[in-house]
Amino acid sequence: MAEKPFATVSEVLATSFTGPATRALVEQYGTPSIPEYKEKLTSRILELEHDIRILKTCQNSTPSVNRLPPEVLSNIFLFLFWTMEREYREDHKVLWIRSTHVCRHWRAVALGCAALWTNFAFDMHGELMRTILPRSKNLPLSVTLKCDGATDVEALEAVLSQTTRLRCVELSPRIHPKPTQSATWFLIPESNKRYGPVSLTAALESMGPSAPLLTTLSVSYTKFKEDEYLPEGFLEVGAPALKHLKLDNFDLHWSGIPFSSTLETLHLGGALTVCPEFPAMLETLRGLPRLERLTLRTILPDLNHLILDSFPGMRPVAFKKLEYLSLKDSGPAIGNFLLGIRVPKTTFIDIQFTGAEEWAQPDDSCVKRIKELWVDDPLDWTKDDIYSLQVSRQDERNHFEFKFGGVPETLDWRYQLDPDEGHPHLTVSFARFPYGSPNLAFLTHVQTYFDFTALTTLYFIGDSKLTHYPLFENTFARLPNIEVISFAGCDMWGFWHIMDNDPACNVVAEPSAPSPGAVPPAAVVPCFPALEVIEMSRKTFNKKQIDDIIRVLNKRPSGHRLGTLQIYDCINLDETDVARIMEGVPGIWINWDDVVTKKEVNMFDELSNRNGADLDF
Repeated sequence: MAEKPFATVSEVLATSFTGPATRALVEQYGTPSIPEYKEKLTSRILELEHDIRILKTCQNSTPSVNRLPPEVLSNIFLFLFWTMEREYREDHKVLWIRSTHVCRHWRAVALGCAALWTNFAFDMHGELMRTILPRSKNLPLSVTLKCDGATDVEALEAVLSQTTRLRCVELSPRIHPKPTQSATWFLIPESNKRYGPVSLTAALESMGPSAPLLTTLSVSYTKFKEDEYLPEGFLEVGAPALKHLKLDNFDLHWSGIPFSSTLETLHLGGALTVCPEFPAMLETLRGLPRLERLTLRTILPDLNHLILDSFPGMRPVAFKKLEYLSLKDSGPAIGNFLLGIRVPKTTFIDIQFTGAEEWAQPDDSCVKRIKELWVDDPLDWTKDDIYSLQVSRQDERNHFEFKFGGVPETLDWRYQLDPDEGHPHLTVSFARFPYGSPNLAFLTHVQTYFDFTALTTLYFIGDSKLTHYPLFENTFARLPNIEVISFAGCDMWGFWHIMDNDPACNVVAEPSAPSPGAVPPAAVVPCFPALEVIEMSRKTFNKKQIDDIIRVLNKRPSGHRLGTLQIYDCINLDETDVARIMEGVPGIWINWDDVVTKKEVNMFDELSNRNGADLDF
């Protein structure tokens, strides 16, 4: 609240707080020399403001928190810094700097604490990088920048030129929301350059030949940039402490990559302008005994012949500590690479095939080589039988996620078969093609080399040809141990068609004695004989579908009745429908999420039901 002004000069002179110098000026009020009087007033005001600042500084220094020793206050700042580094989102990590603006003492202590100024993070602008670099003195530096077209490359060069001090370098693209056309129409290119990519080659050229402290080096782009590359002689003396190396989406020369025997994580993606002979590549990988995570994307030599035939005597590389293997390339390139390596049975494997033509031929060698990957591992885990399979479509790719049965109890939770916690042991995906079904050809080969009779759980997420009849029937209907089948946002007509037309579910009891050699109804095994649970989610119901579910489930013979029907996130299903199913199918338990969402069903969808088929799914 603003102070109430004094009404008269006598009121001013009446207060005991008025000093002699101020009182003298007040008494001169009304003198004819106005300019000279105003000058005296201004001078007096400046004197008083100066005194006030001194008094406030003294006042601020009296609390105990402002008299902490510099080393204690520095540790508090460091704790705040690392807390925000660990817990805050990237664009808020540098906000710890505001704590240094509280008072002069705090700012002086922060400026003297070199450890506070060793991290160059997120989208730090060039002026700030130039300012804090001298403050870091000679301590190790970490650079974790999100780069775009507005990145000050010259300032980044100044930081990276301190190569012997670098401990971590992570340069990745900053992803901006795409501006609208109306916004970009009025923006000049210079002011809108942040939306464009940045060239990091010049910054990398500023680095010296040796990085003795460097443990992490990551350089990546959003899309492949053929004009970006590692400078010639990049870290040619070496990085003896390097543990994590990622080079992604730009042109690479195998001989120019700074490999180190200390590597634990290796991620290479892009293209090799000069690719070594396959034995040379394997020998390089053989020199990485500590490797725990290996990712190779479209970088493998594409040989059109068997490696062992071309390179007799070549020994596979044994990655004894590998925990995660990810490969993305054509079928032949991946198949040949798999023939040249061995991994532990505990390795999680992710394979992404980029081509379809190689699956047009009945070649099962790639699947065979997947099984041979862990042949030398003595762990008591056969990894022959498939326990769980998830089929899904994500990012325009068809995915298979396999879990193997017989997991040893000594392995941690990541390997266990719990559907909510354990990770898939093997993931395979295919790009979607306008012709052919390479994923289905692959699955056929998998059934040749792995045992599907132990398959217990089956999940379908999104559209998949595997749910279509008769493919679904030929692949899964006669497997003896499937207990759970889950459908999330995908077609169920093929499944219900199998169940509805199952001969074992349509046996009519003979009125007279059976003929000689006839099989009694009880001996006929239905499709999915062990099925106990059906899960449905993201499905739109209508009244006839509820009737069909009741009718089909009631056909199941004794000893093979469904136990549980789980329904989540479905439309046009309410308490009345659920009660009707429970009443219509004796003994069934329905696990419903109690969410009622109504939606009007399109009449054209109703008329297009499977060419007049009896089932309405």
